[in-house]
Amino acid sequence: MSVWVWILVGIGVLFAVSLLVSVAVAAILESIGRDFSKLVELEAWASSPLTRANESTAEHAAEDVVRGNPGRL
Repeated sequence: MSVWVWILVGIGVLFAVSLLVSVAVAAILESIGRDFSKLVELEAWASSPLTRANESTAEHAAEDVVRGNPGRL
């Protein structure tokens, strides 16, 4: 075989190896992402009630005046 055929075979092997390495890295990152998404529970954060929603605004207004912030109601 000529030198140019070997060069083309080498380039083809280089592309194939880089494709296989990319697929392997993508599979590893995908499993890490899947495991991480199981740890983070955004649903619980989104559905939790506000902490100050049940308290009256008159109490907050009085506390803010005492703390020196009379503009917030």
